[in-house]
Amino acid sequence: MSYTLTGLTAGTVKFDPGTGTITQEVLTKSSKMTSNAIEYGSSIEDHVYLNPDQLQITGVVVKNHNIFKDRLESMHKQRDLVTYTGKIRVFNYVIINLQIKNSSSNKKGFQFTATLQKATIVSGQYVELGQTALMSQQDAGKKKGDAQSTAVKAAGLKTTVSQQISQSSYAAYVNSYGGKSSSGPTQRKTASHNGV
Repeated sequence: MSYTLTGLTAGTVKFDPGTGTITQEVLTKSSKMTSNAIEYGSSIEDHVYLNPDQLQITGVVVKNHNIFKDRLESMHKQRDLVTYTGKIRVFNYVIINLQIKNSSSNKKGFQFTATLQKATIVSGQYVELGQTALMSQQDAGKKKGDAQSTAVKAAGLKTTVSQQISQSSYAAYVNSYGGKSSSGPTQRKTASHNGV
């Protein structure tokens, strides 16, 4: 069986019996659940969040040591979107962890473990020009209200004084109190008050 790991910019690494092989594929699907209490009767899925899927591949390279190593490192360093084809097939993954192990039993090659994580890719919505009128065009086409409703709207934006008080009338009003209150005693019964 042939295994391939293809990056958008870094190229392809093809594992076949002559160059190397993949010895293990581990697909991990995980979730994160809130550690806070969940109210009885609420929907559990509102409190559990799916983590991106991860695929860990372990393999051995026995030939073309430098080419394979350079391409794997390039895929990781460039954060390249990769497609993996083996027993498990995935696309739009990124290598988030790469381990390369050299041993004396494989002098012309190496062992490696790569952890790939699913990259969630979305596209923004758009409206083609000419399909919907621009906001400025929509606003320009609105009907003007009658004069009375326009005046009421404008009056709501202003603070107006409906009656003017002369300065002498205001002074007479203030002096009418003379600093005294008409209700209650003018003196305390005790000389001091301790607040009790």
